[in-house]
Formats: sequence, C-alpha cells, structure tokens
Amino acid sequence: MAKCGWTDFRYTVIRDLELKSEEIENKVGNVGFSSRTVRAFKLDDLEDICEDYGQVAHYDGSIPLHPHYFDLDDHHRFFTGKPMLVCGNTASMVSKTRYGKAFKVTGDRSVHYGAFAGCSTDSKGGEKSSSPCC
Repeated sequence: MAKCGWTDFRYTVIRDLELKSEEIENKVGNVGFSSRTVRAFKLDDLEDICEDYGQVAHYDGSIPLHPHYFDLDDHHRFFTGKPMLVCGNTASMVSKTRYGKAFKVTGDRSVHYGAFAGCSTDSKGGEKSSSPCC
C-alpha cells in the first residue's frame, strides 16, 4: 500500500479465519489467516511513523450512527466531547478528510516531541482505547 501512496493506513477490523477443513490445515501447516478491513487516506502530510506534535482532537458526536463515540481504527476510539492526544497523522486524518466537520484539532506541527512510544502502524488488533497511541 505504501508504494501506491498510502503512507499510513489503519485497520478497522481484524478477524482470524478458520479453514474448516482438516485436509487444507494439514497441507498449509502452522499458518494463520486473517481478514482485515483497512481505512486509508491519501494526504500529503502523512509520515511513516506516529509523531507527537502535542495535537489534541475533539470529537463532537455528529457522525451519523456514532453519537457517543467514533472509531477511526482498531485503536483510536474518540469519545464525544473528550479531548484526545493524537499523532500528526491522526490529526490530519480527522481534520482534512470527510470527518473534518466532526472534529476540532488544536495544535499544529510547529513543535516536535518525538515519536509516540510503543506505537506502530502495524496494529495487532488490540482493544480500542483513548490512549495517545497512534
């Protein structure tokens, strides 16, 4: 995806798949299969890692069918009215796309605080949180 211009993409759903065939399972061995739903944006300012610029996103609850919270991906749950520290990429995703009317992002990229510790663009499908991990 990166070669096609999708610098940072997010998984919205990851499901482990069962083969349901002993014959196929015996042939493939110890291999796991999963289905992944991806959300991606082509934006000019996305970086290849999650950088902390001190930006904060506020969700107003106005996305249809999401009055109480909105899940950008499998690890970014924005609760209505609750400020959330986000990386520069996430700030751009919620402010410069179709979601922009539902979010207010404060701060800019003028001060760099480093990368978010422990964050990666290859999420393993953990629980949704409002942590500052991008």
